Amino acid sequence: MGFRPPKPLRDEFEELATAEERTPSDALIEAMHDWVKKKRKEQQATEQPESGQA
Repeated sequence: MGFRPPKPLRDEFEELATAEERTPSDALIEAMHDWVKKKRKEQQATEQPESGQA
C-alpha cells in the first residue's frame, strides 16, 4: 500500500504512537481494524430495518 498522509497528520500520528511505545505500523494496523469494524457495524445497521419488516 503506498500512500502519504499530510505531513502534520503523519507527524502527530508518529508522535502519539511513540508516546505509547508502539511503532507507527502497529498503530496504523489497529486504526485500520477499527475502521473496518465501524464500517461493518454501519452496514449491519442499514440492513437491520429491512430484515425486521418481514
